[in-house]
Amino acid sequence: MKKILSLSAFLLGAALAGPANNSLVVGTSQEPPNILDYWATNNLAISSEINGYMGASLVNFDNDGDLFPEIATGVPTLANGGYKVVKNAAGDVVRNSVTYTIRPDAKWSDGKRITIADFQFWLKVQNDERVPVPDRDPWENAKITAVDNDTFTITYEPPYLFADQTSPGLAPAHVMGAAFNAFDAATKNQKDAKAVNEQWTKFIGQFTTSRNLPKVVAGPFRPTAWRPGNSLTMARNPNYWRKPQGGEDKYVQTITYRFIPNTNTLKVNILSGQLDAVSSVGLTFDQALDLQRSARGKFNVYFVPGAVWEHIDVNTRSQKAKDLDLDDPRMRQALLLSIDRDALVKALFQGKQPVSNNFVNPLSKVYNENVRDYNLNVAQAKQLFAQLGWKPGSDGILEKGGKKLSLSFGTTAGNTTRERVQQILQNQWKQVGVQVNIQNYPASVFFGPDFLSKGQEGKWDLAMYAWSANPIFEQGDLFKGEGIPTAANGYAGQNYSGWNNAEYNKLHKQALTEFNLADRIKLMDRMQTIWSNEVPSLPLYFRANPYTKVPGLVNYTFSAYTLYPSWDAYRIGWASRGAVEVNKQK
Repeated sequence: MKKILSLSAFLLGAALAGPANNSLVVGTSQEPPNILDYWATNNLAISSEINGYMGASLVNFDNDGDLFPEIATGVPTLANGGYKVVKNAAGDVVRNSVTYTIRPDAKWSDGKRITIADFQFWLKVQNDERVPVPDRDPWENAKITAVDNDTFTITYEPPYLFADQTSPGLAPAHVMGAAFNAFDAATKNQKDAKAVNEQWTKFIGQFTTSRNLPKVVAGPFRPTAWRPGNSLTMARNPNYWRKPQGGEDKYVQTITYRFIPNTNTLKVNILSGQLDAVSSVGLTFDQALDLQRSARGKFNVYFVPGAVWEHIDVNTRSQKAKDLDLDDPRMRQALLLSIDRDALVKALFQGKQPVSNNFVNPLSKVYNENVRDYNLNVAQAKQLFAQLGWKPGSDGILEKGGKKLSLSFGTTAGNTTRERVQQILQNQWKQVGVQVNIQNYPASVFFGPDFLSKGQEGKWDLAMYAWSANPIFEQGDLFKGEGIPTAANGYAGQNYSGWNNAEYNKLHKQALTEFNLADRIKLMDRMQTIWSNEVPSLPLYFRANPYTKVPGLVNYTFSAYTLYPSWDAYRIGWASRGAVEVNKQK
């Protein structure tokens, strides 16, 4: 009896029907703080993945990195006249524009047509300085002009490099408009950033939380239930206009995400048949390797080369950070030179995940492979510590001015791979006299509004997590000075380390309007060199994202360009129910 009880503690729910009731149950190690926030004021990967089921775009990328139309009737290009570029007498691009026509059958889940007003509403909110969006680029330079009832042009001046490969967001103006007007009225003359942020939280919370699920959606699935700490369920949206081959009834009708923070528990649920698939935010790499060896035809394990960069942000903003010289590049260099990342990826990932010396993905056209390589060099690390005045104390820990070099090191709790990485690095740093104290947090706290973005409060010194980004759009935005979260900008921005380099910022702005790829590569090369010399974050490796799915589940795939398996959600289904396989995992 004890054995049965012990095992059942790991199993979340009864055996699942899967194909029998045309449902899909997905396991994930993280729970989003909110869903379908159209202005992405939280950029958690699991939020983006789940939003993919419920959201829609004018155009989107497929697994090969090619664009296809979703809300739009077609993909605008130079050849078809949908994309236009304006140059001055010197031949410089000064303005560009893209024209879209909305499909006549594109509707919100309540049956209301998607209109130009929904894109204009999104853009107005996106560019409102009171709204704590991570980044306004390029939308602060964008203007939407209606051509007729269904066609509009979005013009960028100054021009936007990727205007022909992206499109503005949309939000249901008929549902959210009145609430935003109330936010506007409540904050119009408000100077207190905290008070404004509270009003924004009140506004967005009406549409994005477990208590207040999104009222309408544009995507192929709509949320029906969210049990915090347990699960989120979505049902097929009958008003979604794209229909899969053979009819919707042959494809998945409901999708349930189960939140299982401990990845060991997640693994047990896979082995016991409690899950049909696992999110891209789920298994650790070593667990996936282990599952692959024990699959025995019960499930398939994939390792998808991805645009996911695992790294450790170094807090340079707090008084503690300044006291410990974390704001000095020599300290950050010394910390990086003290660890053996080559040994790390061999031990944990069989060398399948490449060590990173850079924030740019190797799949990107602007990747610079010639930046400084921080191979393990303990002698050089010790030399840098000594230059900064740090000397070993009686217990071997470095000291200076009566202070020990003692750092807090946090990540998302329950992720066993990250926890193993922490332990390995903690030991390696101890060998050179750096005391590291591990303190982990639930993802909802770690990525919440009061932790990473408020580095000046000194709640963390080292923070390990990952950024996901499409390599097509690499601009170096993560480390621009304007991206440092502050009270003045409502703690928007993603430059959590607080690094601010004048030359990098200047080059970044130049690169944003450099349409000649060869010249842009030169600018990006220099930006990467500066970044690598100062290492505001400690680069670890680029992840190959592991996930599993049971045989017979079709079109549950992704790539470095689509990022999440929800990209083609309306075609996810069971072969045994008649679903046609269109996308095979590469």
